[in-house]
Amino acid sequence: MQGVFEERARKGRKSDRTRARLMDAAADAFARHGIEAASVNAIAQAAEVSNGTFYNHFRDKDEIATVVAYGIARELARRVDDSMRDLDDAAERTSYGTRQFIAVATRVPSWGRVFIRSVWSLPELRREVASFARADLERGARDGVFKVEVDDLLVDLFTSMVVMGVSRVLEGESQADLASQVAEHQLRMLGVSAARAKRVSHAPIQLLADVPDSLA
Repeated sequence: MQGVFEERARKGRKSDRTRARLMDAAADAFARHGIEAASVNAIAQAAEVSNGTFYNHFRDKDEIATVVAYGIARELARRVDDSMRDLDDAAERTSYGTRQFIAVATRVPSWGRVFIRSVWSLPELRREVASFARADLERGARDGVFKVEVDDLLVDLFTSMVVMGVSRVLEGESQADLASQVAEHQLRMLGVSAARAKRVSHAPIQLLADVPDSLA
């Protein structure tokens, strides 16, 4: 069965499909063993290519780790962002985005685990992830929905709550309940009333249907 990166590259050149297969294998290895413990040899074997082929596509393990982490973060954010096109209210967008992100990241456990491991160790990735949230936070502040000043610390705190939500669901907590709780706490932090924060964060949402169940 194809992994997610390979599936997206299925219409590309053979070299593109091989690179994508290596990325899927790396994502799985990083999620299972951690980035430090995973080896180039193990990644190449899982992708059914030689070590030489690996080095034709990536300089070393650090490079593929960075590429995979960014690829996962951008794909998660893209899927969630695309699903929010018809939402205008800042509180609803914030709650929906958080709940969908946690759901998508944990629906593909290998992606979620790589995301968690990478977001703390790659400052550039952490800033990129935060940038997805900043626009909605600033929009909410301009509209008067959020009663706070949006600065770097607030954005980092907001993003960290999402990351912690992903981590706790991967550890076994109920995804729907935990995601709603995270969204509710975020809205309260942003100055939304307790009643509205609870109502918006616990309202039923349609989870994305096009997310694969696994990478392997």
